[in-house]
Amino acid sequence: MEYHQRDLVEVNFLMPDGTMKPHLSVLISNDELQENDDGTIYLVLITSKRYTDYVFPITDEMFMSFKFDKQSYIACHIISGYKASNIVRKCGRMKLEPFNEMVDRVIEAIF
Repeated sequence: MEYHQRDLVEVNFLMPDGTMKPHLSVLISNDELQENDDGTIYLVLITSKRYTDYVFPITDEMFMSFKFDKQSYIACHIISGYKASNIVRKCGRMKLEPFNEMVDRVIEAIF
């Protein structure tokens, strides 16, 4: 398996106007789900826009081997319907402690 939970990846997202735009995302599904399911992966979107109250700021220190060009945020909603083959590239990896905090915030926002 090429991609794993906590990987920072770039995926082309379908925008409301019908165009595709590459976005950074964190892969949140575990390896077992990817292997046992039909290969579906689950992601959370990283955005540079604070367009809702359901985002929280991230820092370079939360990631291994990656630096953001500008202030960015985790959008607290889960993106599904993607497969590993939709990933354009792996950019880095989120550290475990910030990943667990992110998961808690996403769960709190959704449930």
